[in-house]
Amino acid sequence: MSTMATLGQNNSNIPQSSQVDPAQAQGAQIPLQTFSLPQFPPQAGALKALTLTSDIKLDDYQTLLSESFTIPPLPPGIESLTLELFTLGYPVGWLSQLADRLPNLKSLVIYSQLFGGVSEESQADGVEFFKKLPGLRALHLLDVFAQPKFFESIGPYLTHSTDDESARRGLMFLEINYTVQHSDPEFLGKIQATELSSLVGPGLVTLAFNVSEADVTDDPDDPTNNTDKSAEEEAKDGVVALNRTLGSTLVKALTDEGTRPRGLRVLNSTLFTLTTAQLRTILEKQKALMVLNATLEVDNHETFKKDILSTLPSLEYLEQVEIVANPSLQFFLAIQNIKHKAFENTFPSASEIQTLGEKCKRLSSFKADILRSSAMQTIEWEKKDDKWSGGIKAAKTELKITELE
Repeated sequence: MSTMATLGQNNSNIPQSSQVDPAQAQGAQIPLQTFSLPQFPPQAGALKALTLTSDIKLDDYQTLLSESFTIPPLPPGIESLTLELFTLGYPVGWLSQLADRLPNLKSLVIYSQLFGGVSEESQADGVEFFKKLPGLRALHLLDVFAQPKFFESIGPYLTHSTDDESARRGLMFLEINYTVQHSDPEFLGKIQATELSSLVGPGLVTLAFNVSEADVTDDPDDPTNNTDKSAEEEAKDGVVALNRTLGSTLVKALTDEGTRPRGLRVLNSTLFTLTTAQLRTILEKQKALMVLNATLEVDNHETFKKDILSTLPSLEYLEQVEIVANPSLQFFLAIQNIKHKAFENTFPSASEIQTLGEKCKRLSSFKADILRSSAMQTIEWEKKDDKWSGGIKAAKTELKITELE
């Protein structure tokens, strides 16, 4: 188990009980009130992981972006970096200087921010940051937004390259996750959807373009829960997904010879809505998948089930499947009346999951839902000791439909 030390810009203010011997620490977390990093003690040379968390007051943020900063030498063994809550970006030159201090970085997590800022200079510095990380193998972008063309610009530095100037093996693990914001009608429009596929490269083993549900807990220590929510907003749950017209960019990235991953094992494409035909096209090139999570457009339940049951058997290593159904208006209305059994007739029955399991011998889990909504039926099949169990589950909450005047 790794040990985490907390280093502040004034470390004497940290209670003695919370301080860890730097020589024993594997990781360090530094809350920053400015963009200057503290000096690391010599005995911290064994650090492997560094987390930088913005503790900058919003009123001071804009001013600090134009002020000078200091980044002292960092422990050379750091392989993992996390950048949290830098909402408005970084001073020009900060990111590229940080990259210079981390020559052995392999894993990067960026959380909750507009990466690269808004100016051309800060965006160029963001691109330079990735250019200076040739050893990067894992990238996790969690609720990270950017200006147009930014993701497109960093793509060449995240994928395999034999170019003399930017030679690199490229990413093995890529995760991009967005937490749905039901209160923001422009949420999906803020995602640079057409550019995300430019981050896909041949070396990927795990690829996730995920959309997750909003946190609905009442944890008082979570700042996202300290806002007043209307009854209408609280009634919304589940996720939303990008329009199916945008799915073609992902299909191309996963199937073209120059970009398609050669050994992809895990694919989560739930941010994008795909048709069953597009999924089939992807799976024809990605036959080594073990885990599949996909958002699929559902219109006609009879043809949908047929397509799924004829497509999945091509994956001999498949172990887990989640289908997130994005319903057409016709299908949405059909599933409102449970007596019509539209949902039940859309996904595998007990006998059909048994037959599918005989073709996909490693398959042990099949789940399906309607945009991950608790107000809709779900289906779960699980195999234990060579026996399948499960089936349709009733909605957990009541669906509230607002009538238009």
